[in-house]
Amino acid sequence: MKSSLAIAALILSSFLFGQEIKWLSLDEATKEIKAHPEKPVLINFYTTWCGFCKRLDKETFTDNKVADYVNKNYIAVKFDAETKDMVKFMGIQYTYIAPAKANYMAYAFTNGQLSYPATVLMNGKGDVNKIVLGYRSSTDFINDIKI
Repeated sequence: MKSSLAIAALILSSFLFGQEIKWLSLDEATKEIKAHPEKPVLINFYTTWCGFCKRLDKETFTDNKVADYVNKNYIAVKFDAETKDMVKFMGIQYTYIAPAKANYMAYAFTNGQLSYPATVLMNGKGDVNKIVLGYRSSTDFINDIKI
């Protein structure tokens, strides 16, 4: 009986809290881009201290419509813009830039617009098509990233 209740609670909680975006690591995304070069890429640049980044995660990215749309139409990557680690994405290595207080990957893909959260839409070749700066409600976010 207890296991049946636990399973029912687990299923119910998945509906209550919504679907989530399937975020890929940089390595996973690079492989996915090679396998599906026609599929556009969505990169969410965030920082650990950014209140609007946390709000975007909690409110917008957990919305079922947003998650469904992003998962269906994009290769999605979430990246800490201030990571001091050297990272590699699509064959290019990026390092931390102390004066900018950001990893060069964030700097390069946002054209130096280091404002968070920043969502970058690009093609499989790495060409940036659009930069969406700041928090967006679910409806506004979908409208901003529509293909």
